[in-house]
Amino acid sequence: MAEALVGIGVAANVLQLVTAGYQLLERINTFQSRTKDIPAAFRELSIQLPLMIDTCESISKEDHAIDTSSFREVVKGCFEHVQSLDSLLSKILPTDQDSRVARTWKAIGSVKIEKKIVEYQRVLEIYKTALILHVGRRNSHIPQSQVQSSVPALSLQRDTCYSYPSSQISQFIGREHLLGRVDNALLTPEANPRRPKVAVLLGMGGQGKTALALEYCRRAQSRAYFKSVLWVDAASPATVAQSFENLADHLTKRQRAFKDFNACLEFVKDTIETWAAPWMVVFDNFDQPSNIPNIMDHVPNACNGAVLVTSRHADSGALGSVLEMNSMEEDESIELLLNRTHDLPSFQNVEGARLVVRTLGCLPLAIEQAGAYIRARKISFPAFLDHFNNRRAKVLQHTPDLWDYRKKVDDQKNTTSLSVFTTWELSFQQLAHDNEQKTSMGHFMTLLGFFHNLEIREGLFKAYFHRSNPAPPWMNIFTTDSDWDTYNYEDTVVNLSQLSLLQHTRPGDHSGCQISLHPLIRDWTQYRLKPEDRRAYTIEAMSVTKRYIAQNEAEIENWSLQTTREVLTHIDVCVENYSRFCPAQSQSLSEELRECLTKFGLFYTRHGRYQHGEDILNCVLRKDEVCFGPKHVKTLETKLYISDVLLGLGRYYDVEELLQEILPKSKKLPNTARARIFCNLAKAAFKQGQYPKALELYRSALQNQEQFLTLGHPDLLNTYEALAQVYRNQGRNGKAIALYSKTLDSYVKLHGMNHPDTFSTMNNLGNCYRNLAKFDEADKIYHDALCGNEKFLGSDHPNTLNNMVNLAINHLYRYQYEEAEELFTRALATYQNKLGPEHPETLRTNLNLASLYLARGHCEEACSMLRQVFEGRLKRLGVHSDYTLYAIERLLSALWLNGQCKEADTHATHMLNMQGDLRSANTYSDAELAILRQDFPFTAVEVIFTRTLARRKSNLVWTHNDITDLNRSLAFVYLAQKRYKMTEDTLLQIIHAHETRCGPQHELTLRAKLDLSEFREKGTSVNEVEKASGSCSMKSDTLFESQQESQASIIDSSEQNRNLDFIQASMSTLGLP
Repeated sequence: MAEALVGIGVAANVLQLVTAGYQLLERINTFQSRTKDIPAAFRELSIQLPLMIDTCESISKEDHAIDTSSFREVVKGCFEHVQSLDSLLSKILPTDQDSRVARTWKAIGSVKIEKKIVEYQRVLEIYKTALILHVGRRNSHIPQSQVQSSVPALSLQRDTCYSYPSSQISQFIGREHLLGRVDNALLTPEANPRRPKVAVLLGMGGQGKTALALEYCRRAQSRAYFKSVLWVDAASPATVAQSFENLADHLTKRQRAFKDFNACLEFVKDTIETWAAPWMVVFDNFDQPSNIPNIMDHVPNACNGAVLVTSRHADSGALGSVLEMNSMEEDESIELLLNRTHDLPSFQNVEGARLVVRTLGCLPLAIEQAGAYIRARKISFPAFLDHFNNRRAKVLQHTPDLWDYRKKVDDQKNTTSLSVFTTWELSFQQLAHDNEQKTSMGHFMTLLGFFHNLEIREGLFKAYFHRSNPAPPWMNIFTTDSDWDTYNYEDTVVNLSQLSLLQHTRPGDHSGCQISLHPLIRDWTQYRLKPEDRRAYTIEAMSVTKRYIAQNEAEIENWSLQTTREVLTHIDVCVENYSRFCPAQSQSLSEELRECLTKFGLFYTRHGRYQHGEDILNCVLRKDEVCFGPKHVKTLETKLYISDVLLGLGRYYDVEELLQEILPKSKKLPNTARARIFCNLAKAAFKQGQYPKALELYRSALQNQEQFLTLGHPDLLNTYEALAQVYRNQGRNGKAIALYSKTLDSYVKLHGMNHPDTFSTMNNLGNCYRNLAKFDEADKIYHDALCGNEKFLGSDHPNTLNNMVNLAINHLYRYQYEEAEELFTRALATYQNKLGPEHPETLRTNLNLASLYLARGHCEEACSMLRQVFEGRLKRLGVHSDYTLYAIERLLSALWLNGQCKEADTHATHMLNMQGDLRSANTYSDAELAILRQDFPFTAVEVIFTRTLARRKSNLVWTHNDITDLNRSLAFVYLAQKRYKMTEDTLLQIIHAHETRCGPQHELTLRAKLDLSEFREKGTSVNEVEKASGSCSMKSDTLFESQQESQASIIDSSEQNRNLDFIQASMSTLGLP
């Protein structure tokens, strides 16, 4: 092939090289399109080859091609090199025709020869540079003899100048993806390049723009991307001038002087323009474009170059391709911190570092400072977090004496160590030139730092403007003719965004632009202030948030979940700032501050954040009692608000105590507040199972409300709904459904279908249908309500969780155990996290989950959970509460099914004794006294079951699952007492209930009949009772297990045999024949 090439003209040689280059490039591109992570050498080849091909094509189009011996040798060597590389790659890169085995072996082979490919790439780079140099010399009309004598082939060192800071960041880590994007922006060839390619690294201070630019320069030199790399400090016109003087000195070896800066600039540009080899100029710290508006006039007018700009000002993006620099990836951040602290990447260190970098928002400069701080003090990562939380400003201002991050400030001769605080202060100083506007923008920027750093809406400041009389003077920057102007507001946000102090987005909900800050910028805005100024900004941020809530009071229930959570996060930050920056020793609150805290406490309560609400309202109450006295209207109102919180926390005794204290003084309160006292007392009584008392109190509240409220008023509807709830728990389901339906219609007319009040009433209506064993109807209502609650209130709101538990109970009654368990588990985890393990709603969910375990035969787990529920309700609600009685009945049933009859009897006896200690014996019913006088074992258990059954029959339809389940438990007691007639009668009641509710052929009915049939077949008739003797020791499989296991609709023979075996085992333990 070499002999053939010698005989061909130079133009043909070049075309042959182009063809071979295209063939090689196609092979690499095909491989690249099929593989996610290709080796770096292949990626660099895909960049080099187009540059080489473009050069050769431009030569082939010239009228007078270069025809010298040295040039022919370059073309020949390059052609052979490309052919050799193509041959090698054809053996290791997979094709569509390859089998899977062949592809695997080729993949292994490609890894093994990667170093060889790197060497090919390096040599090809030299050939490419030689080609460009020959073309450049020809275009510059320099004699070829001079080229041949001065530049040996394959050893090209002219046009080479590397002048950039040598203080690169030690051990640069990460950012490979971003470096690759710089490659693509600066090295990807263009068809007809007319000017140098420009890439702009844009980001806020501390993101590591300069460090990345320095690393790119180092790689560009080592990989021969550019034969010259020149560095210009573009912080100011003075630093630009100084940089070009330094470049001129470097190029002339200080042998030439220039009369002024323009002469120096033109010399540097002219010199670079004569270079044929690729070059790059870096303009670092181009943060004030208005100071150097003609920056591109400083760039050589040659298309074989590239320009890299680092800037924190958004206007710089107009220069070229913008590469936004955000925070580092978390894994990169961890690697950087471990490197700087010299810690090994053990699991403990990695997890500790993870917490640190998350706290620092993965900001490179902050991580560098943290590493220096940790290393200097020899402290652990947890200790650093403690330092950070307690002395944040000092930590973020710390820089060591030997520090890579330095910069000239205000044209000073010497550099200054940069911390995250100093770099943002530089941006802050670039605000508007007009002093008044600069002051207002500075105030706005500082105030933003006292909110949560994400999703700060325009509506916050718009509400503050409209509800302040007069509006603060600094807000004039947002107005036109004294009216709010959204465009002016957005102009201000854009100006701050251009300095990279904040980011803004425009969500799709037409709510205007939203602002977000890096968390450390928020810290910086706070700690740059004096303590008294922090307090003032804290109170102003609280006022802004309070006015936003007040402005939208009527629409809060219709807010999207996203909006609600945004406001809650801002309140969280305001409360945290209040605790940090406002002195606690003050005995009084300003009226503004009192209103803010009260509004926040009520907002927390409304959205289920009860503990936070109690903390804030108790703070207000303490100040009220000092300033106004215990009988003042404001003090009484605060106590009434606290009673709402205590109801949410399940502290019903505390509610009654607090409201009984208010009641005698309530004449001072408005009518609405007085009615709420009765409603809250009624709710506390209801939650303790005191239904007659609750009914009387609700009726008193209604009499009060109906005098001053219109028929469809929300407060009146809430009381009607609460009254219906009492009716439901009393078993008056028809009356409850009528009242719920009427209330639901009113809510729909008032709010529409998509409103929390509507969903709450639907949920309660579903409970009535569940009481009536209409589980299918209840299921649809629960599902519709749950979808609405999750959408508008969120999955962790108390209303949603209550709805979720009710749906799960309905699944349990429908024997849909997996669906029920999933909902119970979700609700229980959230309740425990938000309200604690002893909250009544947590205990209720735990009890129902235990019932599910009991139904699935997991008696041990159920018993353990029910013990906790019983003890919790006994502690919270007392021994006489219906809910405590229900808990002990469930526990006794579980223990009985688990064969722990004696423990069940012990618990029952203890329960009756506790009640007897508090009540006279004549409070027992005649039926209960008759049971206690009998000479049977387990009479205490029988009394508990009988008492619970009587209450259930008064509240539930007689065919309800809860009643049949309790009858099953009673049947076990009768069997253990050898009262077989009672056992048989109870089994017949169960059959009758299933037949009435489900039909004679339903699986539950058939299984109940099978239980009775097997019981009778064993000869346990009334005549044989006297012959029977022995003790009771029941095990987990029970007579009624078939009722609970509804997995198949037909009872097969194997299940019948299992039930028969169990009956025999059970009767044997009782000493029956």
